[in-house]
Amino acid sequence: MACEMGGDAGRGLPHGPSTMGNNLKQLRQKRGWTMELAAHAMGLSAKGYEKIERGERRLTADRITRAAEIYQVPEVEVIGSRVPIRIVGRVGRGGLITYFAGHPEDFEAAPRPDDATSSTVCLIVSDGDALPGVAEEDWLIYHDEERPGVPDEWIGALCLVRVVDGETRMRRIFHGREPGLYDLFGNGHEPIRNVRVVSTAKVTWIKPR
Repeated sequence: MACEMGGDAGRGLPHGPSTMGNNLKQLRQKRGWTMELAAHAMGLSAKGYEKIERGERRLTADRITRAAEIYQVPEVEVIGSRVPIRIVGRVGRGGLITYFAGHPEDFEAAPRPDDATSSTVCLIVSDGDALPGVAEEDWLIYHDEERPGVPDEWIGALCLVRVVDGETRMRRIFHGREPGLYDLFGNGHEPIRNVRVVSTAKVTWIKPR
């Protein structure tokens, strides 16, 4: 396929190339792709694709659409979202998550991490004993999309874990003793063992407010 690189003219969109390049890099790394593999999927040379990630060139509108297709994300995640990150809930004692009621647009906004996506949201730690050794009271906890069950790559990771009784807690998740069951561990808390998990969301960023 021919290499089509966008500049400031033509069909290139007026978004900062550094933002777009960083977004492409994050999307590629999340999938474990090499730069060569991503370039091939985009129909670009490896050198041309590298220049986009480095912010030296922009993608054309057609290539933005192609990038969204191969990474299976909305185009806004390629060109750079400016949607505010909302604080949608709190982390209480025992790592228990409580989500706020109401419309998200009315919730308080939080600083936006560099690698945030359109699905990134934020929680605030409301109890100093909620996550000992991990976060203190009034710290911010960010996570991306919730996925059904437990993706294999999230085993051992700090996640928001929703179990069959409806509770959601922040814990590191590991395989349990039986297939389909999981153990949940958190500093300063008793392990929760052999539970069935409805969904998980991986924690992506933790910072003081």
